[in-house]
Amino acid sequence: MKRKVISCVLAGASVFSLVCINGGNLVAKADGDVTEIRFTEWDGGDTLAVYEEIAEKFNESHPDIHVTVMNVPDEYDTKITAMIAGNDIPEVCMMNSDTLLFPLAEQGIVANLQEYIDKDESFDTECVGDQFKYMLNEDYMAGYGIGSENICMFYNPSLFEQYGVEEPPAKYADAWDWDTFVKNAQQLTIDKNGKNALDPDFDPENIDVYGVNISKWWAGYMPFLFSEGGDYLTEDGTSIGYATDEGKDVLQKLADLIYVYHVAPTPTASETMPGLSEALATNKVAMSFDGQWSNAGLMSDGVEYNVAALPRMGETPATVATYGAITLMNSEKTDAAFEFVKYIMTEVGACEPLFKSGLWLPTNMKEYNDDYIKTIITENHPANYYDSIVTPMMDGTARTPITAYVKNFNKINDVISPALDDLWSGEKTADEAISSIEADANAQVQGFYGK
Repeated sequence: MKRKVISCVLAGASVFSLVCINGGNLVAKADGDVTEIRFTEWDGGDTLAVYEEIAEKFNESHPDIHVTVMNVPDEYDTKITAMIAGNDIPEVCMMNSDTLLFPLAEQGIVANLQEYIDKDESFDTECVGDQFKYMLNEDYMAGYGIGSENICMFYNPSLFEQYGVEEPPAKYADAWDWDTFVKNAQQLTIDKNGKNALDPDFDPENIDVYGVNISKWWAGYMPFLFSEGGDYLTEDGTSIGYATDEGKDVLQKLADLIYVYHVAPTPTASETMPGLSEALATNKVAMSFDGQWSNAGLMSDGVEYNVAALPRMGETPATVATYGAITLMNSEKTDAAFEFVKYIMTEVGACEPLFKSGLWLPTNMKEYNDDYIKTIITENHPANYYDSIVTPMMDGTARTPITAYVKNFNKINDVISPALDDLWSGEKTADEAISSIEADANAQVQGFYGK
């Protein structure tokens, strides 16, 4: 497919350039009978190519509307904000909820998608899942998730075989409890002399193979907090969940993997650790908590690996999903723009190449059936992909991302994250780190969206 790239200079609060990707033949359709719609997004590579393909197919089936995909590869939020300030509002945008979506919805710049769905008798509401809705309040849908990806455990089967450890369960119903996970991680952590972390002569200063590599951001912590019955905020929405007994327990258990059990790399050791593909391929790590999107790189690189359910810290196995939101903007072209949003939300297979690549999972609920799912899981996907990654999206094990319902998330997280650096460096316990910022973090808490 030949693509045309044109330069666009847009005047707003500041002047900047975007790369505009034409989703079809713009010249042939640029007349008074065609409504021109711009769709802004930040992805490049294969994802951008799929967006182009979606726009091209939409344009072919909607001769009175023409969608142009505008790729904004860097400083996305800043540039979209400048366009809005300059009264040059794109008609459809991908947005992160915590930075742009909800603030712009509160200003009335983002349209209420629910209103357009309700008045369109042809809209197939069976395609819409509650877990993918970004609700400003109970009546206002600010956006809808696309490109779902959840957190899972990647592992190296050859290391499990070499050291005689049973491979982790694929299904969350069978997930390891924390003690089992830790013991197995110890057996898989090997020093330069070939001794594992359970051996009294193990040398934690000279580790050759790590049992696990953990993820140090909110999506990496939340599955375990959900597992213990907690959440990012307390149930009444007045304070941070990390300051509860469950929150501190989760954070301390993760830190203990580094400093008590020596099965995960320190921040210093992490600096020289290879990326996931190389770490698995060269037998430097046995397990890794990471995002499902990593399948795309692992599959492309031809790495021998598998995926498994995350271990549970509490009684309830859990993971968490992440996804961007597609939004409909208020403008004189909103009716036409809704047709494109509707197409992305309801057209079965619209994003299929990204499912087959391992990068994304569907957010169209009609794509969550065995007949369709079997068509997108290829021979390159890991053996446990359906049980460990797809099923959690269907049965509720993969929770809604906290950014979809926690107000003022960025400001809260800006207080918490530096404190957790002291935990990961071993300078403070979880109790000390969280207690040092609890009051400041709680001062930023504003409760929940969607209520």
